[in-house]
Amino acid sequence: MKRFVLLQLLLLPLLLMSQTRPEWENETINYINRETARNSWMPYATTSQALDDDWSRSPFYLNLNGTWKFNWVKHPDLRPRDFYKPGYDVSWWDKIEVPSCWQMKGYGIPIYTNVTFPHAAKPPYIMEPVPADYTKHEYPNPVGSYVREFVLPEGFNGRRTLLHFAGVESAMYVWVNGVKVGYSEDSRLPAEFDITQYVKTGTNTLAVEVYQWSDGSYLEDQDFWRMSGIYRDVYLLSVPETYPRDFRIKADFNSDFSLAELSIDISFKGAAAKGKLFMDVYLLPEGEEGIELLNPLMSAVVDTRKAVNSPLTMKKFIRDPKMWSAEVPNIYKVLLVTRDAAGNELLVQACDFGFRKVEIKDQQLWLNGKSIKIKGVNRHDIDPYDGRTVSRASMLRDVEMFKQFNINTVRTSHYPNDPYFYKLCDRYGIYVIDEANVESHGMGYGDKSLGHVKSWQEAHVSRVMNMMERDKNHPSIIMWSLGNEAGPGINFEAASAALKKADPSRPIHYERYNEVADVVSVMYPDVEWFTEQGKKDDPKPFFMCEYAHAMGNAVGNLKEYWEAIYTHPRLIGGCIWDWADQGLYKEIPGKPGAYFLAYGGDFGDRPTDWNFCANGLTTADRKITPKLEEVKRIYQNAWFEAGDLLNGEVLITNRNAFINLNNYRGVWELSEDGVVIQSGYFTADIKAGETGKVLPGYSTPELEPGREYFLNLYLQLAKDEWWAPRGYTVASSQLPLPYDVWQPEPSSFEHQFPLLVTEAADAVNISGSAFNVVFSRKAGTITQWNHNGVPLIETDLSAIHVIKPETKLIHWDTVTQARISGPRTNVFRAPVDNDYIFGGGPGPIWQNMQLHTLIHSVTSFEIKKESDFEVIITVNITSVSPVGFSVDSRYVYKVSEQGRIDVELAINPQKVEWQLSKLGLIMEMPEGFNKVTWLGAGPHENYRDRKTSAMIGLYSKQVEEMTEEYIRPQDMGNRSDVRWFAITDRKGDGIQFVGKGNLNFSALHHLPIDLEKANHPFELVKHKETIVTIDAEHLGLGGGSCGPGPMKQYSLHSDPVTLSFSMRPVVSGVTCLKEEGRNP
Repeated sequence: MKRFVLLQLLLLPLLLMSQTRPEWENETINYINRETARNSWMPYATTSQALDDDWSRSPFYLNLNGTWKFNWVKHPDLRPRDFYKPGYDVSWWDKIEVPSCWQMKGYGIPIYTNVTFPHAAKPPYIMEPVPADYTKHEYPNPVGSYVREFVLPEGFNGRRTLLHFAGVESAMYVWVNGVKVGYSEDSRLPAEFDITQYVKTGTNTLAVEVYQWSDGSYLEDQDFWRMSGIYRDVYLLSVPETYPRDFRIKADFNSDFSLAELSIDISFKGAAAKGKLFMDVYLLPEGEEGIELLNPLMSAVVDTRKAVNSPLTMKKFIRDPKMWSAEVPNIYKVLLVTRDAAGNELLVQACDFGFRKVEIKDQQLWLNGKSIKIKGVNRHDIDPYDGRTVSRASMLRDVEMFKQFNINTVRTSHYPNDPYFYKLCDRYGIYVIDEANVESHGMGYGDKSLGHVKSWQEAHVSRVMNMMERDKNHPSIIMWSLGNEAGPGINFEAASAALKKADPSRPIHYERYNEVADVVSVMYPDVEWFTEQGKKDDPKPFFMCEYAHAMGNAVGNLKEYWEAIYTHPRLIGGCIWDWADQGLYKEIPGKPGAYFLAYGGDFGDRPTDWNFCANGLTTADRKITPKLEEVKRIYQNAWFEAGDLLNGEVLITNRNAFINLNNYRGVWELSEDGVVIQSGYFTADIKAGETGKVLPGYSTPELEPGREYFLNLYLQLAKDEWWAPRGYTVASSQLPLPYDVWQPEPSSFEHQFPLLVTEAADAVNISGSAFNVVFSRKAGTITQWNHNGVPLIETDLSAIHVIKPETKLIHWDTVTQARISGPRTNVFRAPVDNDYIFGGGPGPIWQNMQLHTLIHSVTSFEIKKESDFEVIITVNITSVSPVGFSVDSRYVYKVSEQGRIDVELAINPQKVEWQLSKLGLIMEMPEGFNKVTWLGAGPHENYRDRKTSAMIGLYSKQVEEMTEEYIRPQDMGNRSDVRWFAITDRKGDGIQFVGKGNLNFSALHHLPIDLEKANHPFELVKHKETIVTIDAEHLGLGGGSCGPGPMKQYSLHSDPVTLSFSMRPVVSGVTCLKEEGRNP
């Protein structure tokens, strides 16, 4: 007895502490007086309204979005404590639009951090001190107080009134007419309150108090911007006194899916009074919603006394249901009509439904009896203007782009999205991995992980189960995810058990504790290790929930991942991290009205992970990028291979699971050196999962010496779709045609104009009939080149000083110094984000070794006149960085009578253990040379490990169009497999560069060091000159800033390389680039 009393005394302080803590610092209180979770539905008065599915037409819906009165303070102690009381004067308060994030309206600042909590890591407490440089030190826990009035519609009288918040971050209290209604946490799911007893006829006052931080914030440590406020819709609903509050639609099938048993479990809420309701259920295929509702599919009479205590189950067999998949998203409209004894419609509820079955068997993921692959992305809810408030138009744009770029799956990383997003995925056909709002990354994965702490179990489990209850009827959801990066533990065991019991129809995913999941999930594996997992006999499928980290100039070696996936059935695919850059528009300092896309730290937010929020396949404003083009090609569901091409045969593999390729229109083109010379149409009658032979219909052309021939193949939409018009290309490929083409002999001509060579102590001047070229003995390169009076290369003579005495800087290090314009050795690229790899990549080494500041010293300079019409200059140069890294280069220039300059470059870098970025040269052309034409891979930017989507063709762009909109400037604009390229002015004069082998080149108005120094595009120095780089080799982009580096075959070590090409003057109206490009 004494022990018991002693124990009580010891526990008393803890009990008192729990009772005195505010709800927003108590992990055991997640809500007060909040309605239990339910599926998403809207109440309508008639079936026609429900079929139209337009909320605004329903008399049982009142939109509370719009202008609210708003007060914001930095600290809870400063909040207006009595603002909810009747008569409190809020007339002087600010106004704010709801929904919105208050940081995007000028209250406080958004904070971007990945793992590190923006608050102290002492759960559940949120007011603990933080370092002085943290944003939270200045804004300890902002509180937003919202007030608005509304008039209760007459149609709401005598019925229940529900107040619905679709999303509030991170915790809130609610009052109606001065009476406290309740409290809620979980920023990503709805909070619904029954306010029937609090509302009155006429004008009502709604008051909401929102806390930026709460104990719930410990479970919301996702890699994103931290914002707050009422950021999703707010509205009132009117329902009968007793009504179907929740319903679950399920279907079971026979073995061939020709027969389905449809069942609906309906839960009621209301007074358990004597009475009857009459329920009718209608099932309407899409396109037949306009048919008169004569006969319901199912009917039932409901005894209200029993209904509120036990669900009603209704079942019906459906023959030959139209099955739902991402490829063929057949949707049915389910209507639940509740009538009274007189036949009056009291309530009509509508729900989209799709017949489909998800299974795990034979190490694979199956849908409707077919094995499917996940060609996915991760997507954050983010808008560059409005932050976490995402419009329906923005959601629609994302889903349309998913379809356009062959993305069939989205993981809602790392929280439930707005219900409308799932509706779009249902209708457009996108598989969804629905993820619970559980991430406590900042606590680590060890003993401190909240997954191990029993007092946090209800918070974990309720977030998972509430997500399931809201989203359970969406056919697009093929997998539940328990959360992200929150460690293992008993709380995930409990959540998994509860979820499996409630919904055994879908597999469970959770990357941090695969033991409680139905799939093995990993992040950022390298291709080799990933491939080995496909060979194992583990019964669980293997899945990459995150891979191909798309930060900046990235998404290298995507092709190799998918070669492995299609080789090993156990590998079911993955979701790229991630869909769109999380950039936010911010005014450019000193430029009112001009904006740039900001990332972490740009708002003064601390702690921050800077631009690690910019990992998108698209830009923040959803512009198409070369990364996305590569994804479209690799993810496409038709794969083309060479058959007997000389006899017109192509092999096509249909990677769809359900549809025949004859649903598309085939288009073919035969090109000669990038110019289409034949074209036509074809049909590919190839069933899902099969490979077939196709004869497109081309014929062998009249072969020309030195020319290359390619077959371009396209599959296009044969009819308009919701997401793209007829003729849109969904799959494409290019196959080289193996014709026996002979190489032309070099052009012969009669020598007429001997070269004039003038040698001086510091330079060599070579002149022909129409040109003059000057080589500097000190610089070891061309400093002047004129042709027909047009300067093609020109150098300020002051730039020949290798080091500027007044600055001690190298000649091309800053924009204020003159630069040598002729070819010079270059081993530096502005590091792409993948070159850092959490500080472990080679990028920091290149910077520390100062590879951008090579000091070039000429060790020998020789001139040899082969004949009166040809001069050879051989230069040996040693280039050394300020910290000692060296490169030896040997240039051999052959100057010919016509002004052509052949270049043979041998580069021998110092042996080092780390990887180099590139081996090649850099040069400049004067102002005005702004047009780029090339025969090579394009049209978009491509690199050696990201060029599957780039076809060999003849392309032309302005130099400005060769840049990319990376949120942090970095190496950009490369084109690979280039046979030749030309840079010309508006008249057509310039230089054509013709490779003896394939070249890599770029042409920009930025030096590599400019790209490296600028943190944002608006900070980039733009030169008048055109900066040209030509590389013999470059390092691949790799597959992840937090994952594997470039694959072995795309690496670049310090081995000698050679580079051979010719520079040929282009004369407007005389030179034919296509003809000259084929001339050896």
